[in-house]
Amino acid sequence: MTAPDFHVPHPFRRSPRPPLTSSFDGPSVPYSGEARMRLTIASGLADALVRVDPAAVDLIAIECGDGPPPRLRVWASELRLSWPLTFGEWLRTVLAGDSRDLEIVLHPAVEWTVSVRGGLSRFEADFARGKLARLEISGGVSHASLDLPPAAGVVPVRISGGVSDLGLRRPAHTGVDLAVSGGISDLCLDDQSFGAIGGPARLTTDGGRVASSRYAVEISGGASDLEIVAR
Repeated sequence: MTAPDFHVPHPFRRSPRPPLTSSFDGPSVPYSGEARMRLTIASGLADALVRVDPAAVDLIAIECGDGPPPRLRVWASELRLSWPLTFGEWLRTVLAGDSRDLEIVLHPAVEWTVSVRGGLSRFEADFARGKLARLEISGGVSHASLDLPPAAGVVPVRISGGVSDLGLRRPAHTGVDLAVSGGISDLCLDDQSFGAIGGPARLTTDGGRVASSRYAVEISGGASDLEIVAR
């Protein structure tokens, strides 16, 4: 396997977005100088984009597309998003492939911890021009791309429930330590390619050298079609 050419659009990558405007139809929270925040998405995401926008004026702003608006709750240092759907309704929406075209835009001055419960499907996250302290996803990931910013120290990325078809990009000077339980099939880690690895596996970029700024990626439940490459 060769490293992917990211000049070719990812099949789930949307076209570049214009600067954020007041045309967004969902809830928003004004930015008031917050330095660190936690965003918790409590009911999974499908057909969605989460991005940091250098032009953003709100702490968070949401474009709902053709789906129902989320419930947004705000605490001192946490934003919590959920949708008024039962699990059965959410599952039928995902299986039917109904596009929600949901977009969540975050402020670039904030160091974000992002936690997603309920899994991700047909999903894109673009944090490349932001700051990320931690990323947690439970419920599995399928057909997704994650664009990560420079790491400040060791930044944990935790995914439970398995991975199928995930592309993860980060800056060239930021290393990756990868630990996978449950086996791997079709892995590209920079210039390292693996067809299959049975059982737990631990790999690292840069020929085993430990970078001071790196992502510590842990995946439980196995992984297939996983690409982790530098921009």
